[in-house]
Amino acid sequence: MLHIVLSLSEDYTVRWFNDETDLRPYITGLNKALYDEYDEAVYDWKWKRNPNKRDFTSIAVVEHKTDGPVAFNSFLPLEIRRGEKIFRAIQGCDGFVDEHHRRRGLFQMTLRFLEAEMSNVDAEFLIGFNLVEAAGAARKAGSELAYDVNKCFLKPEQVKHARKKTTLEPIDVDTLYQLYMGWATKSRLFHVNRSREYLCWRMLEHPFKRIKIYRVVSNDGPAGYVVTDKVTEGEKTTLTINDYNPGLMNKHLGSIAENLVELNPDATLLEMDTIQGGERQRTAIRQGFDVVPWYQVIMKALVGTRQVDGVVYRGDLRLSHIRNWHIAESDIY
Repeated sequence: MLHIVLSLSEDYTVRWFNDETDLRPYITGLNKALYDEYDEAVYDWKWKRNPNKRDFTSIAVVEHKTDGPVAFNSFLPLEIRRGEKIFRAIQGCDGFVDEHHRRRGLFQMTLRFLEAEMSNVDAEFLIGFNLVEAAGAARKAGSELAYDVNKCFLKPEQVKHARKKTTLEPIDVDTLYQLYMGWATKSRLFHVNRSREYLCWRMLEHPFKRIKIYRVVSNDGPAGYVVTDKVTEGEKTTLTINDYNPGLMNKHLGSIAENLVELNPDATLLEMDTIQGGERQRTAIRQGFDVVPWYQVIMKALVGTRQVDGVVYRGDLRLSHIRNWHIAESDIY
């Protein structure tokens, strides 16, 4: 496969990631800009064991003529599903610019490079969950603002007693896959495709998250599934509700939260992502969650999609319309 090296000024060129020479500056820069403990184990899980990986590492690198790699923008391969149809996409993630090279349009350079490499990337569109303060650069480079995603936080002692009860039954990945397919093949919502291989990778192989999977049963019978992950940093243990079937939290968030707190007495904070203005967020507010603006979701048409008047389309369907998506925390990289 032929890849280009794009020279966008006398000082900078953009190319794809080299596993041998770029890994150390990539990890060092991520731990300065975004993370505390990003390491080779996380990189290997995210890029080398990802079941949707390409035959090259799709991280754009901006290289300065004397300073070497100074900016990275990562484009993680994913599959998107709507009903029976599955197609390819990429998610922008883990991007940063060295502090000595900021305000020079380097992030926009990586997106122009992506456009030049569309045939090699083989994705219909780019989706990114940008921190609010960073979304402007993506829009300047031609991406469209789709919708906002907020984080919701609740301390265990603030969990309310639920009138409608549910029970949580531990299940394995194969059962989770069956429950997922039960709604996914009939759904009109775009969402990240959860193949069995993807679920094993996402739920069983993560380097540090402690993940639990449950079937949710209400008084009326089976209600779906919920997945949690738990991470401890110092004296803080955050329990995240990171996956669930559509509509579940609208009906049963209170009871599920109550159950999860009982099952995780070490948790100091309960966390969940919600789409701005959606029913799940309104339910979270009623249950006492604090809502904090977090991400702005951007989209950019690539191969086989189009952008018209601020909207990204796949055929006649509006990819960038908030009501056309099911998004959970596990979908955000």
